[in-house]
Amino acid sequence: MQDWNRQPPTPSDLGDHEVPREGDELHEIRIALLVTGGIAAYMTPTLARSLRRRGATVRAFCSDEALRFVTAETLEWATNEPCVTALTAASEHLSDQDPFDVYLMAPATYNSIGKVSAGIADNVVTTAMASALGRMEQGLSQVLLAPTMHGSMHNQILVDNCARLAGMGVRIIPPRDAYGKHNLPGDDDLVAEVVAAVERMRSGEVVR
Repeated sequence: MQDWNRQPPTPSDLGDHEVPREGDELHEIRIALLVTGGIAAYMTPTLARSLRRRGATVRAFCSDEALRFVTAETLEWATNEPCVTALTAASEHLSDQDPFDVYLMAPATYNSIGKVSAGIADNVVTTAMASALGRMEQGLSQVLLAPTMHGSMHNQILVDNCARLAGMGVRIIPPRDAYGKHNLPGDDDLVAEVVAAVERMRSGEVVR
């Protein structure tokens, strides 16, 4: 193991909140990162920065349960945008002044998938999703869900809810299968899904 030479770090032109660019596939694309209350929420700050490395602007929406596993301050640092934790008179769920091109719910818990499928809008994330589905139906946005949960929660209700959302045009991102659980895919896989969604939107393709 190499010893640290106790020298200061190499100077960089990047500011504290900036990320090195690795591509422009998501240049001028606005992404709403919808974070629900699964343990995988702790991984979302690195996901946000990975999306930004491709040129995206990312804003996080967090449910109260999500804030048990990741802080709003961490997501604000990772996105360089205010984190939405409550709906206010600014109507953050509508985002009419700065509309989102892509809505990515990651992680998408069993509970949140069920609520979205049933049309329930009772928190920051599910209310934003209600608007997202409407924008998707108008061809204005793409909506993606990344299911994560323990294997014992994979039941017919989950399958039916995912099928219903997929039938509407929502992209259900296949989870990473490991240790008896539906796990959140790696950042590279999720970024690739978002890039593909943007390409579909630009081409006018609708997922069914």
